[in-house]
Amino acid sequence: MASPRGNAGFTLLELMIALALTGLLTLVAYTSLNLTIKAMTRDQAAGEYLQGLRVGQTFLERSLASAVTGSLNNKNYFTGDATEMRFFTVVPLEAYNLGGVFHWRVLVGHDDAGKSVVAVEQTKNVNWYRDPEGVETRQVLIGNLTSAHFTYGVGAEEFQTWDGTKQNGLPDWVKVTLQPEGHQAVDLLIPIHVATKTNAPK
Repeated sequence: MASPRGNAGFTLLELMIALALTGLLTLVAYTSLNLTIKAMTRDQAAGEYLQGLRVGQTFLERSLASAVTGSLNNKNYFTGDATEMRFFTVVPLEAYNLGGVFHWRVLVGHDDAGKSVVAVEQTKNVNWYRDPEGVETRQVLIGNLTSAHFTYGVGAEEFQTWDGTKQNGLPDWVKVTLQPEGHQAVDLLIPIHVATKTNAPK
């Protein structure tokens, strides 16, 4: 009479099937965890980028919106082209440095990795041409860009350059076009609320 198999162990085939199922479940769990970590990393990077963009946009909006009608060599002063603009503003880069009129140069430059950035240089020396290195503060406003450029406008009319002397004043608005790396292009349309200041730099 054949003996019952109640106490018999696993066969080799059953053991191999169990190992294969365990390996498959482990692979699924690892893949799911890996995708979750990558998604979290992407979300964190996107959040940091958006935060940096908001901070840079706020600085630009505050400074341009508070641009003042000043003069340099008895001429209206606001100059700009695709990669640089210079103007006077009553808003400093650093909150503790209040009082006075500041000379801003906003420019498209490059960081150490060769990526485009929008940066600002600020000085209280109103004649930049006499002392181009006399900069009090340099700061990157928006980084990790593929490209960036500025345009200027009055009403619905858009200009590639602006010269306050020839155009007799400041533009109505400035458009900052940014192409962040790995993101869609962003247009920041910043209105200029020109402040008439009797003690503007001469």
